[in-house]
Amino acid sequence: MKITKTLLSCAVLILVMCHMGFAQDEINLTLRCDIQALQSGTEEHQACRFVGQDPDVDTREYTVYANVGDTIFWNGESSDGSGAVDIQKIKYSGGTNVFDKDELDGTTTVTGIIKKNTRNKPDYKYTISFKIDGKGKMYSIDPKLKVGD
Repeated sequence: MKITKTLLSCAVLILVMCHMGFAQDEINLTLRCDIQALQSGTEEHQACRFVGQDPDVDTREYTVYANVGDTIFWNGESSDGSGAVDIQKIKYSGGTNVFDKDELDGTTTVTGIIKKNTRNKPDYKYTISFKIDGKGKMYSIDPKLKVGD
């Protein structure tokens, strides 16, 4: 009887530890843009960078690493506080679609929960569409998402 209780306690402990090891994360991706440069015609990949992005990496090649079950929050900000960078859409454009639909919509931010991994498959390629102060021209940038590696 004592051995059974000990084994049961160990099994419960192992299950709890396994669950903790695979907990989902929240990933905040902030796109910081030079609004004046965008409005004067500078291309998006040159006027915008992700917070924490290596300066040697082109924004079009910027890759985020995540896991199935993670929640991603895309948001934007201006580099000098001169206006709002409103993320309005995340649209699948190639590779392995890791979400449950091709487009994720929002008005100032967009949220998505990862449903599939890209292990041994092409990365999720997508387009972020955004406006300055929620109006005018729609800008876009196309980074990548790698899930499960």
